[in-house]
Amino acid sequence: MTLLELFQAVKEKTLTKNELESYHSELSHLFADMSVEMAEIEKQEALFFYEKTKPDVSDISIKREWRATEKGQRQILLKRYLGATSKILSSIKSRMFEFY
Repeated sequence: MTLLELFQAVKEKTLTKNELESYHSELSHLFADMSVEMAEIEKQEALFFYEKTKPDVSDISIKREWRATEKGQRQILLKRYLGATSKILSSIKSRMFEFY
């Protein structure tokens, strides 16, 4: 199941406790994987900045150049996916507490 499919599945209002626990577990693992991937990309971004830094080049122009790269595009997506996943995990926790 993809991340977006998991988001859709979690929207179902009649999920059982077991289903919610399963989705929470799966999303937690995905969140961790994305966090590790984000860390690797941030390291690459730091090196990109280091290599591009010159007295006559602004940080903004380097940032724009970074964002246009494949890794920069992936970083943009991961940042949003991590935020959304965090919200969904919080929502699942709240829904699970209704069963306890």
